[in-house]
Amino acid sequence: MACLWEDDVRAEGTTRVTWEIEQVGDSCHLTLTHDQMREGANSQIFGGWPMILSGLKTWLESGELLTTPGSLLYG
Repeated sequence: MACLWEDDVRAEGTTRVTWEIEQVGDSCHLTLTHDQMREGANSQIFGGWPMILSGLKTWLESGELLTTPGSLLYG
């Protein structure tokens, strides 16, 4: 993943995001791993994952989109 929205974030370079989905009965378990970033990396690279995953969970369970400002900005 390469974040390109600001010069200081762009300067961090690329990182790796891995999604693992495992079936659990009639549901699934999602594991997201975000690595290959430097120690002390800019939090803008990884800080949005809780909101993104929450929105994905809401959408999958209900079909409804989140209306939080971040969801509208980045959705």
